Amino acid sequence: MSDNNMPRVGPDKVKIRKIRAVLKKTPQGLWIREIARRTRLSKSTVHKYINEYMKNEIEDVIKVKGSLIRLIRLK
Repeated sequence: MSDNNMPRVGPDKVKIRKIRAVLKKTPQGLWIREIARRTRLSKSTVHKYINEYMKNEIEDVIKVKGSLIRLIRLK
């Protein structure tokens, strides 16, 4: 069976739970790299899940201290 015939599975609920649990423990927010480190998921996976599957649950907190830093936290 080719990849084109495979049904789309959707988001992995375990990954979402891991990301959510880390963010609950740190209400002030974390950057994507730190979420990835704490969940042991790749940065690209964390970025994808936050932007595609969890966008209604999170908010960005952008701080400027010489450069822009994107912090992610639960609403």
